[in-house]
Amino acid sequence: MAKLSKVDAAKAAGVSRQTLYTYIKDSRLSVDADGLIDTAELLRAGFTLRTLHEIGRPIAAPDGQPLTSRMDTVDTLDVYQDMIAMLKQQLNEAQAREQAARDREALLLQMLHETQQQNQRLLDMPRSATPALPGPGAPAAMSAPRGDMRRRIVALLQEHPEGLSPVQTRQRLGLDKDLGSTMKAMARDGLLRRVETGRYVVGT
Repeated sequence: MAKLSKVDAAKAAGVSRQTLYTYIKDSRLSVDADGLIDTAELLRAGFTLRTLHEIGRPIAAPDGQPLTSRMDTVDTLDVYQDMIAMLKQQLNEAQAREQAARDREALLLQMLHETQQQNQRLLDMPRSATPALPGPGAPAAMSAPRGDMRRRIVALLQEHPEGLSPVQTRQRLGLDKDLGSTMKAMARDGLLRRVETGRYVVGT
């Protein structure tokens, strides 16, 4: 692309020379070793270039000769082509950002839908019925021992149909706790049956 003097570059960009010098000082605009500014640098810095006819003076070609009208046309076309390419790039980037936003929205909607379906399945699951407790008149065989201790006592006495005393039961279970009151309560509940003083068997 063509190279302009600082005066012509300021006119092409439609800004004052002081503004152009500020851009150069801030390294937002670069000049070559001859102090000329490429029109591509002006575009890169964000300036909108005017046509050569609007500038009002010829621009020197690289060989130092004035640009012909044909060269003026070619240079103007190059400027517009660069601007079109820049706009196409910005459009592609904007479209990519929009597509990424749509993809994120679709993913979030899918996650929300799956969460709602999972919650609905949990609500639709049948609740397990609470087993009814045996009434006072229920047969002893229908009532299960309450607690792990009672289950262990019943299991041990089933192995000793002749019956065991609370002391024997405690010793065989390896417990330190006295089981007299526990086995008496189990007899009242129908889980055990006392065959003689201090000896119990499984209730029938």
